[in-house]
Amino acid sequence: MQLEAYKRYETRDPETAEAEVAKLLSPGHLVVRAEDRPRFAALASLADTGPVGIGFMRYGAATTIERRASSPYVGVAIPLTGHMKVWLDGRPAEVRAGASMAVIGANDPLRFEWAEGCDVLVLRVSTAFLASTARAFRDDELPLPARSAHRVFSLARGHALCSAASLLVETLGRYRSTADVPRGLLHLLAEHACSALLLGLAQEGPTTARRPHAAPSDAVRSAIRLIDEERAAELNVGELARHVGVSVRALELGFRRALDETPHQYMVRTRLRKAHRDLLAADVRDGRTVTEIAARWGFFHPGRFAARYQAVYGVAPSTSLRSPTA
Repeated sequence: MQLEAYKRYETRDPETAEAEVAKLLSPGHLVVRAEDRPRFAALASLADTGPVGIGFMRYGAATTIERRASSPYVGVAIPLTGHMKVWLDGRPAEVRAGASMAVIGANDPLRFEWAEGCDVLVLRVSTAFLASTARAFRDDELPLPARSAHRVFSLARGHALCSAASLLVETLGRYRSTADVPRGLLHLLAEHACSALLLGLAQEGPTTARRPHAAPSDAVRSAIRLIDEERAAELNVGELARHVGVSVRALELGFRRALDETPHQYMVRTRLRKAHRDLLAADVRDGRTVTEIAARWGFFHPGRFAARYQAVYGVAPSTSLRSPTA
């Protein structure tokens, strides 16, 4: 099972499962046909960061879920095995492992049919967090669509969202509890997942012919200063834009005009330099590790960090860590 340390329930009783699902997602009615009850075996895990949660769910037998009340979350269901159906405007749409995912709005009534053998990765984002993060993305040329309606995406189209969910599983799965995860890391993971969801939803919005404006030079200078003064990886591009009072798109255009690179590229380059500095200054006798230092600066995948580091500095990060302090 994914996220074993975060198991919330395991039961063969549909009534118990219905009550537990209400705690994790939203109240609803769970229906299992009499002939399917012997195979019913519900199991769920959820790693909850607060604004964002990532979990794993299965029911074993064919199961129907109907939600009539609104939810405080927008959800994403990514089948890992098997398939399910979700009703869109009164018509069923199939969501199949390896092919598609379903985005579940917060307000519309919901009807899900899980096929037998369907295991699902579930991402949930609180509507309050979604709304606050969306403010940084508001741009005249990129109006966001209403987020109450359910929809089905192909995996190709929802690639960024899948990657964000996978990163949550991979990173939080290393810990026994979210209380053990560094707060800065939790914050970055939540912002990343929320931004990926917003950008996926925004692809459906209409566009206008109005040309976006680049951020003024003082906003770009302020953003550069915030990145340079970070003591750990705490900001993402959306937050950076909010801090300097411009949209993400405007900040990207401003950075390209001033530095010929995006804010993200400048952020990664600066953090890599700081990780290099920390590796050279660290004392292995104090228990410092490459993984710890890399995570501090937002590099959560050790293999990718090592490859990026070697490409820039010509040595493995472990070699820098063992080097005498200059």
